[in-house]
Amino acid sequence: MNRNEFENALMSTIVEYISDQIVLRYMDACKTATVLFSGALIGYTDAVASLNELKKEGWKLTAVLSKAAAEILTEERIKNDIDPEAIYVEGAPVNGRQIIDDNQFVIIPALTINTAAKVANCISDNLLTNMISRAMATGKPIVAAIDGCCPDNEVRAKIGFKVTDAYKARMRSNLEAIQSYGINLTVDRNLCQKVNKVYTASFDFPMPGSDTKPAPKAKEQAEKPSCGCTVKKTVESKSIRLDKKVIGRVDIAKNARYQTIVVGSDALVTGLASDEAYNRGITIVRE
Repeated sequence: MNRNEFENALMSTIVEYISDQIVLRYMDACKTATVLFSGALIGYTDAVASLNELKKEGWKLTAVLSKAAAEILTEERIKNDIDPEAIYVEGAPVNGRQIIDDNQFVIIPALTINTAAKVANCISDNLLTNMISRAMATGKPIVAAIDGCCPDNEVRAKIGFKVTDAYKARMRSNLEAIQSYGINLTVDRNLCQKVNKVYTASFDFPMPGSDTKPAPKAKEQAEKPSCGCTVKKTVESKSIRLDKKVIGRVDIAKNARYQTIVVGSDALVTGLASDEAYNRGITIVRE
């Protein structure tokens, strides 16, 4: 590498570092979520652990409780367990629309059978279903844990859930419907991981057309969480090639869905990019 090439690479690295810091600060500022509790107890302990993990990562949480959640979980318990920025309870004066608009994300860690059925059938007749409807209408990312409403959950079976197969089929159909509306489904113990994955994917980073080669079209396949309920997930291509001289953290973040990122033999990979790839379990391969 001659002097001119070195100076150009150095300048590119400095510019990349500054842009990375700007993006990081912007992304951190967007870590605000409305957490909707509809009253389910199944999975609650795992939900609390996941929500506290999100808080450690800088997320600011605003909790909203349905009437059932206020009776079953109680406002005091929610405050002690996750200590959110604010707590609102259905029945008191609550501007649910404004709460959704003021936050960037929606988390439903205790989705009940009742709420799942209402959302699936486009019914918005209480505070939580109205807020979910508002979030979908404004394009806010939503992640819901299905422990409390999955008919195949092992805990539910142990406590004597003996409805007919037809009833269970309808419950599964409700979950498939809300997933088709764009709501991301998971289980409570994976809630933190799922939220961060959807959160990262929600950022539309600018990407010049020459930077990457088109990936194969995504396919859908079924997955079965440990609770037994089948949902669909999108399977992306496992690798992508970046045609850039300097690979920064943003390049890794915007391609986080890939397992391997291929770069040119002479490409400069910044330290932040290497750290980001390591944290996400992504392998960087030089040609």
